[in-house]
Amino acid sequence: MPLNQDKKNESAKPGGDSRPKPGGAKSSILGLFGHHHSHEKDVPEGKSPNNGTQKPLRAHNSPSSSGPPDNPHRVSAPISSASKPGVPGDVQEAYQSATKLDEGKGAADSLSEDELKYLFSGAPHFLLEKGHSSRWYPHVIFPWDYSSRIQNLADRKALQHPSFTLSTLHAHIPVSPNGAGIQIYPDALTEKHGSRRPSFDIGVFEIPNMLSSRAKEAGCVGFRNFMELPIAYEPKIAARPFPPRPLDAHLQIAPGPRGKDDPYADYRLNITLDRLKLIAAGPAAWKRIGVRNCSMKAITERLQTLSDMQDQIMLQGRSVTLLDKVTVADLHRQLFSTFLYPPPNTVHAEHHDSFRFQISTLMQVLNIKGAWVDFSLTEWRTRAGQILWELPPHQDGDCLNNNASDGKNPDTSLERKWLLIQIILSAEVLFRADAAAKIGIYSQSKDLPITPRDVYLMNSLRSDALDWGLIFSRRIFENISFHYWPQVPPESPEKLPLKEKPRKIHSIFPAPKIPESQDLGSPWDCTLLPRYPWQQLEALLVFAELLKWPDIEDMKHFMREKLEFALSQPPDHTHILASPISTAPLPDNIKPLGKYEMHRKSHSLKLIHLHSCGPSAPNSANCLGGWMSRTWLTGLIIPGEAICDVLMSTLLENDHDAIARLGPIANLYGGFVYKGRSWWSKACVVGRILAALDTSTLCMGWICTDVIPLDHAGTPLGDGWLEIETINSIKNNTQPRINQGTKVLLDSSPLGGEGDLTATAFSLPLDEANTGPGQDTQVLYENTTLSLQRSQDPPNLARPRKATASLTFTLTPAHSDSSQISLGINYNVSFISAFPCLPPHGSIAGSSVSSGSEAHGTHHHHHHHHHHHHRNSSSEQVKDHHLRSRENGAVRNDKLPHRSRLPGHPLHTFSFPYSYIPIHTLPSTPRPRTIPDYQGSHASSFPTNYLPLANDRSRKREGPQRKHTYIIDARGSEHKELFARSWCAMVGVNAVVGRVGRTCVACSIREARAVDVPIVIRVGAMG
Repeated sequence: MPLNQDKKNESAKPGGDSRPKPGGAKSSILGLFGHHHSHEKDVPEGKSPNNGTQKPLRAHNSPSSSGPPDNPHRVSAPISSASKPGVPGDVQEAYQSATKLDEGKGAADSLSEDELKYLFSGAPHFLLEKGHSSRWYPHVIFPWDYSSRIQNLADRKALQHPSFTLSTLHAHIPVSPNGAGIQIYPDALTEKHGSRRPSFDIGVFEIPNMLSSRAKEAGCVGFRNFMELPIAYEPKIAARPFPPRPLDAHLQIAPGPRGKDDPYADYRLNITLDRLKLIAAGPAAWKRIGVRNCSMKAITERLQTLSDMQDQIMLQGRSVTLLDKVTVADLHRQLFSTFLYPPPNTVHAEHHDSFRFQISTLMQVLNIKGAWVDFSLTEWRTRAGQILWELPPHQDGDCLNNNASDGKNPDTSLERKWLLIQIILSAEVLFRADAAAKIGIYSQSKDLPITPRDVYLMNSLRSDALDWGLIFSRRIFENISFHYWPQVPPESPEKLPLKEKPRKIHSIFPAPKIPESQDLGSPWDCTLLPRYPWQQLEALLVFAELLKWPDIEDMKHFMREKLEFALSQPPDHTHILASPISTAPLPDNIKPLGKYEMHRKSHSLKLIHLHSCGPSAPNSANCLGGWMSRTWLTGLIIPGEAICDVLMSTLLENDHDAIARLGPIANLYGGFVYKGRSWWSKACVVGRILAALDTSTLCMGWICTDVIPLDHAGTPLGDGWLEIETINSIKNNTQPRINQGTKVLLDSSPLGGEGDLTATAFSLPLDEANTGPGQDTQVLYENTTLSLQRSQDPPNLARPRKATASLTFTLTPAHSDSSQISLGINYNVSFISAFPCLPPHGSIAGSSVSSGSEAHGTHHHHHHHHHHHHRNSSSEQVKDHHLRSRENGAVRNDKLPHRSRLPGHPLHTFSFPYSYIPIHTLPSTPRPRTIPDYQGSHASSFPTNYLPLANDRSRKREGPQRKHTYIIDARGSEHKELFARSWCAMVGVNAVVGRVGRTCVACSIREARAVDVPIVIRVGAMG
């Protein structure tokens, strides 16, 4: 299939068989990652495009814009030199060697550098870059393009509300509050003026990437999210010995001979404690690891001070630090007299190393394993609110309860105090690190000398638990205000004002089991209130409306009334949002959730006990849900998938009909049927499959569909929670693709992996080339059937119903009778939304294929030629007509309208073999055979093994067999796509979903090779 390109080449000869001159053929391919001006003239002069959809998360307005070399998200624009930021050095070397043109036979047939850049303009390159903690970070770049239209291509959609950005730590374009279509309160009350980031960048990101979880294809995830999935849920490896490199002796908390009750008596390197036992043992045990039992007034006042400073930095845009208010010596005295005991080897407050000593001591105390809540564990990221707002006894979770059976009566409220102390100590690290960055590093102050060695040593003290504790602390200061409202002693309610007596404080705050000093106060004296409750409520209602929640208008009305009433309360401990919440226990005949449920490692079951605001609940008219609802309204959302759990839990807790009909125990990894619809977590493969239906809607990890599953007898299921049993395909992934380094780029390179860059090495695959019998096959989705496993065990009656799922279709092949096919959903597979591409300007000679909409348009004409698996056009004509069009002086005026584009990018034929699976044969098609990775497990040595193969083109046909990609043509019908997804879940293969007009066939195949999946599903309109 000949190509005509709108490009001029002075080296072209007259005639149809023109070739580039030998000089052009020898041009260096090193510059393939260098500057290349595409023909999209929409980049303002002097401005550089962003190569990725995410900018590096670094300090704003800092004197230096260059980040450290291990910045995982600094992918610079391509530059014309041997040094190319954003592309690993070994990848550059491998690319250069792989594309080196020999002077021997065949060199004159090779495409020139300019020709290759033009043909692959707008083609995404998939790669991994090593960053913080030796982790690999996925990137998609367009190294040969400056066009902002190309650089801004993304495989994800924008978030629907500003509050949803709480889910991520990645830099992103701000979300407009008006974009969701629901505005319940004036913008002035939620707008943040002059917001800036602190100078200290923690440099940690949620896994998987939450921006990439909202892919353009429904029920799919983006490239970045999918690559990170295998490491998101892998068992946490044992922490490395601490510290990995020795600190200066005077900065370490050195164990020494001391009494058993002295400060730091229990401190040892790599000691592991039990958090609940430590809390229950009380202040005497805290002292033995250096933590003081400070008063609640001191805790609250310090939180308020740090919160005010956070406001000055974030809201007022002021460049202030702790040291603008107090001296280093004052900080030293305050820290070691209020919150920590001075270590045995403490330095004097006036010592020149006092500042470093403070930071190192704080970090060593926070790194005591097991002593603090570990927010690096995903199960804890939704549970902080349970400690802060739920009154013991807790009905679920790994929290401190009063177990009278063991004869011990611990003061359960101390768990709240211990978490507030953790917040303070983490904040002390954060604000000191921010001061060190601004004063010691950026300003290079002589009063606070910070050397590169200091930074290195401080970083050596960091751990995942410490980093996520800092993230939690920063998030709580950004969204919550602190107030000191002492609780009234329960024994003297008569001293309360008359209007406050009905609150029955004695029933909310039972007398502590262990007497404590009146000076210290109750752990509930420190009250946490939301800064932006209206914005959070608005986001909740956006979530509900997008998911077609029943009676949404009534919910909007009642929720607004309840929040207005709550915010009108007097500013004291009687405030509705300040009072602790008591969750009603389950009936005696139903087994409560144990601690093990919180730590259960399951891909299909995540149970939580929700709070009921039904008519029988106290103050039900003004009830704003339980601790999960309080977590959402305060914005205490730790980045990651926790936001999906909190949003749905808040919605359910504030719909008393939902709790009454579904029960208080929810499965946040399953689905439920309620009032004529079903809702599914995106963690459940059934939801990811049904999302392909046009009537389905998605929002923040949840899917709403009109499909009501049937039981085995064909009866629609009633209201209730479901657990779909499947095999976890991620767990079976022994070698995650994200740990294979440069292989991702080299296996998916547009230039192939053979070193053959001649025109005959490439073909132009098109959707229209698939003219087999599958095109006339009709597929009709009938129903979803769940085979329930009924349990007669009374303690399990309130648990979600376990079931296996299958989808039934009517299949009508061409010239054949219809048959009913049932595909069992056996595996929890994933679907990846293909990254968009934008082919270069050009046309296919003798064809009226044109381009259009979002990326490269919809094809309107069929091409009448035979399709042979991985060849569907004459590759030689790709080059011949490319040169012929340039010789004839093809039009180059970018301003001319209706300038057509090629229908896709070329594909290196031998490197990317592919074939089609006719859709009518899917029910009898087994799982595709996977070819073992010919490089083995030694990803780090890949370039060394790769280069001889790439350079010796005489051996390429005798080399190892390449991995094969199989394409399922599901264009023209949403039911065909549903059928293809169901087959993938039946046999256990992940798939890339590529839409016609958004991603060409070649780029879909290359992405499948990048993520190492064998299937591409083509969807969208027929040609």
